Amino acid sequence: MDAKLKARTLTIVGILLIGVNFLVLAPFVAGQVETGVGEVVQSGYDGLNDDGEYDPYFDYNDDWNVSYADRVYFAYSITNADALNSAEASMPEFTKMGPFIYNVTTTREILDFDSDAGTITYSEYDSFAWCEDCVWVDDDGNDVASESGTTEISNMNILWNTQRIAGIATGIEYGEIFAKAGYAQMMLINDMQNRAPSIWASEEIDLMVPGASAALQQAGYDEATADAMAPAAVLQGAYDNWLAQSGADDASPDFAASAQSILYDAVDPSTGICIALTCDIGPMLVAGMGAPSETTTPARAALFGYGSTDPVVLTHMDWAVYALAGTTFATNGGGADLETATDLRERLAEVSGVDIANPEALNNILWGTEGSSPNNGILSVSDFQGIPLYGVALFLLGAQSDAFGTMLTYGIGLTQLLGLSYDWAGLWIDMVGGVPLEFEMILVGGTGTMGADSWWQHSFGSEEPIAGGYIPIGLNRGDHEGEVSLSIEKVREILYDSDYALTGDFASIFMYAELSGESLPTGADGLEMGGVIAPWNDAAVASLYGISESDAAALRSWVSDFMFEEVIGALLSFQYGASAITTQSINNWLYGWSDAVLVGLFDEESSWVSLETDDTYYGSENDDRPNGMSTGDFSVYVMSTGTGAHAEDGTTGQRLMQGYLNSDGDGLCDFKLNSDGSADTSDEGEGFDCAENEIYGLTEHLPWRAPHREASTLGLLSDHVGNANTVVTGTIGGIASADESFKVNLVGYAITESVPGEMEEYKEIPMRAHTVDLDPAQHQIQAKLIGSGTFVDVLPGALPVYFGSHVDIKVEPVTNVAMYGKSVSMFHFDLRGPGNMNPDFSDGSTDTHPVFEIHTFSEIPDDSADIFKCKVLHNLGPMGWSDFGGSGDCELEGTGTIDMVAAALYIVGIALLAYGGMMMVGGRSAKGGSLLAASEKEE
Repeated sequence: MDAKLKARTLTIVGILLIGVNFLVLAPFVAGQVETGVGEVVQSGYDGLNDDGEYDPYFDYNDDWNVSYADRVYFAYSITNADALNSAEASMPEFTKMGPFIYNVTTTREILDFDSDAGTITYSEYDSFAWCEDCVWVDDDGNDVASESGTTEISNMNILWNTQRIAGIATGIEYGEIFAKAGYAQMMLINDMQNRAPSIWASEEIDLMVPGASAALQQAGYDEATADAMAPAAVLQGAYDNWLAQSGADDASPDFAASAQSILYDAVDPSTGICIALTCDIGPMLVAGMGAPSETTTPARAALFGYGSTDPVVLTHMDWAVYALAGTTFATNGGGADLETATDLRERLAEVSGVDIANPEALNNILWGTEGSSPNNGILSVSDFQGIPLYGVALFLLGAQSDAFGTMLTYGIGLTQLLGLSYDWAGLWIDMVGGVPLEFEMILVGGTGTMGADSWWQHSFGSEEPIAGGYIPIGLNRGDHEGEVSLSIEKVREILYDSDYALTGDFASIFMYAELSGESLPTGADGLEMGGVIAPWNDAAVASLYGISESDAAALRSWVSDFMFEEVIGALLSFQYGASAITTQSINNWLYGWSDAVLVGLFDEESSWVSLETDDTYYGSENDDRPNGMSTGDFSVYVMSTGTGAHAEDGTTGQRLMQGYLNSDGDGLCDFKLNSDGSADTSDEGEGFDCAENEIYGLTEHLPWRAPHREASTLGLLSDHVGNANTVVTGTIGGIASADESFKVNLVGYAITESVPGEMEEYKEIPMRAHTVDLDPAQHQIQAKLIGSGTFVDVLPGALPVYFGSHVDIKVEPVTNVAMYGKSVSMFHFDLRGPGNMNPDFSDGSTDTHPVFEIHTFSEIPDDSADIFKCKVLHNLGPMGWSDFGGSGDCELEGTGTIDMVAAALYIVGIALLAYGGMMMVGGRSAKGGSLLAASEKEE
């Protein structure tokens, strides 16, 4: 081989050797690196140690068992809460407060590891602690210190609407009690104003008869004759007194035949109750009927058994009866103004049997204790948020629930309390047992007697039967006053006796229809998923109860406009101190508070609620539970390990199923599912016996969106939420496809997909940017927050919270590991009130307002980023061999030998290239020309 050819050959070989490194070995090394990294990532899930032995705790070690992160909250506090509560303002005004930063400790425990199935099952729960020295970095890079967790926030009471809706039936029952309290107060006033004086008058008239007999005996009549003549003499005396005052001509009436009936024997023909002038109600009946007239005189004469064919004589006899009864009734204080009467002690004692000698205690009982609001006197009434609230109801409720406290409040003793509540006032309202007292309807021109129950039912559906007019808690209210006249039977059907009775479960169904404008899905056997959904209007309600459409309109207004909008809220405020706006610390808002309404309706243990799920409720510690009360069973997740059955499907790290672990120590599972995913109903509402640490409720769906929850809302859940994305399976853990869209589970509120963007560098590592923008209009989370497992979860506007989120994720393409994540999630509240759906979220709309924000941030640590770059990225380029496999943290196992070969090829190739070049340069100097020219010449 001549020198030219040798030089050219050496040069070409040098180029080829370098090319082998660039074109073959470098990609091979990169491939080996990528494969190795993939294997390393996969090996982090497979449950095998470095020796290939089964040891789940090698991969799922202490750092996995207990992990730490920070969570940042912002709250929007209402600044005009007082004005809203007093109805001086209609729209809330907000101020943004925060950041409130909490350390989050996530604790996991392996429950099962199945290599063949390629799954790991583990429990998980979070614990939160306010971080005093944490800072949040704002968009301008400024550090902002964490505000105190005890900072008070005023915001919408998230339970308010649901309690009002769920409380319709109870509210109607309480409304009935307070309406009956109006009846009872009317009776108490009548007793003290009229009945006591009538009793005294009857006793006085009764004493007139022996007085008349004595006078007759002094005139010479024997005792028997005098006694027989005395009743007529009393009436004659009354007539003579009237005649003297009236100046009328003497008609010489004869009372001999009727005196016995007038004074002793007359009875109400409808009841047999004595109405004679010596009986308790006789004087007030006569006085109440009024002065003689063309209509009154014959009516009274018929009742008391006197008459005459001469109308003048009859009128004069009537005047005598009226004068005797009326004058005696009046002189004993009949009809007096009780607020100015000086004999209240005597009046009360007469009708109740209770003597209260202490003037202050007597005043407390009758007119209310000083400063009481609403007024708690048994003769008083207060306007409480537009609802008449009678003091007698407050007194009786107190006597029932706290007798000792009520005694102290009013300054009375036990005997007095029992006499007033159980022997008098309570018998009028019919809420304490015993034989209820009934009003003699003859006193108002009626028949029979009327107790609180019949009075309420009559007054609810038509005119008030005693005082006339319409009660403020009946159907004849507002625009419907005077329109409704229902029979007692129809009222009972509406309130108590039918399948659609409003004091039963149907009240909430009725309210659902009022809020939605549609009925719940209904089939032949009642409510059912897939049933007919019909328009809800006056005609529908009229058909339901067999009433007119006008009556139906009044009934609908009474339920929705009155009971729901006015009465229930007033009752919750009065009974439990609840209101539409709650002020409490951010600690309470997020991690737990005891709701007063739930305490009253159930018990303290059933009253705890929270927005986040800590391991225990904040502030729930007491002597019996020094560590606080559990928030419930831990969550359970089934995750793919990318092995066994999942070795080839690319699901490594993805969650497959979600459920619960019986961890709270109550021995019960909250629910159980059948094999087809439907809810097991065999417990009949008593709960399911559950072994300790038993796993239950596993589903491929978000638990609150699972098929059994859809069925519990009669198939209305997905439409109410605004989307059908329910499947947890396939949502990423820490591994995601860098270049393709992937499913994301947003802290259990929503399932959505990422949108891949451009390649970016973060910490000098190339990453694929992904974004998630969750539209709050399509993510109503009321059903998750309420969690009743009934149609209440989808009552329009019951708890109208909408969830929106913006998430930035950066995925490194070699490992497909998400190395950066930042999210801002917002909870929007629909301010328009119950019954509204589909709010406008566009700029400038006032339909909604944020109430809470959650900010989260995670990234690859700086030291891990440095290791990743030297261990992975530096081995991917054509010069990746140059670290010779690396050392220390940067050592990448298995590439050192290849790197040595690559280095040798580089050295030999460069040497040959240099040597051949030198020879060619030398040849050109000696003989002239060039390699190209020499080549051409040889050819």
